[in-house]
Amino acid sequence: MLIGSCWVLILFARSSNGIYNGVEAKFDFWTFLASVWVSGYHECGGAVIDSRIVLTAAQCVKNKPVKRITVRVGTPDIYRGGRIIRVTALVVHENYKNWDNDIALLWLEKPVLSVRVTKIPLATKEPSENEYPSNAGWGEKLLESYVVTRKLQNGVTKIRPRSMCAEELVEPVGEELLCAFYTENDICPGDYGGPLVLANKVVGIAVQGHGCGFAVLPSLYTNVFHYLEWIEENAEKLIKNK
Repeated sequence: MLIGSCWVLILFARSSNGIYNGVEAKFDFWTFLASVWVSGYHECGGAVIDSRIVLTAAQCVKNKPVKRITVRVGTPDIYRGGRIIRVTALVVHENYKNWDNDIALLWLEKPVLSVRVTKIPLATKEPSENEYPSNAGWGEKLLESYVVTRKLQNGVTKIRPRSMCAEELVEPVGEELLCAFYTENDICPGDYGGPLVLANKVVGIAVQGHGCGFAVLPSLYTNVFHYLEWIEENAEKLIKNK
């Protein structure tokens, strides 16, 4: 089993954009965050769930050469500090398509756990409607600005009925996804792949915002609880094949 511990709090510092209308994160509570880079550019977020495994979204690494993928961990600044580690293997869900089964695991060249890098456990149950999980990332400040924020931003959102997302998207939203939105907080490109956290556990993976800044519209997260068996099975395969 993947075991870890972490305390996550929302500490509101000075206002910023990144996670749309988020705040600069207190990194001491987000030490499991990873910045996933492809071909020398920040692509997505991720969460360290074991000493050499990062959980992220399939859209971030699907059809990308492994040799071009790295992660930076142990710093709130995606351009300075921490450690840059090569990814040497990855697993993308075999049935990934659009937002369905949007989940992947990255195998790191070496263990990363330290005082500055922790792992976070996985959810053991699905979050309930009207609960308030938190998110964090280095996403774009505005849609199609193609400029990510340098310092890690975090925010808070609210779990909503799946029917709300289904109505907005005009298509079914099943148990593999979580529907969330709250006031003026939103996820943007660059935040995708990052964790949605509740009660110090990863409950979701950011996979789709609504235009980055349309915060009154719901966003989608992969439901981690729904994929626990897949995560465990594929993490074990990565460990055995190291």
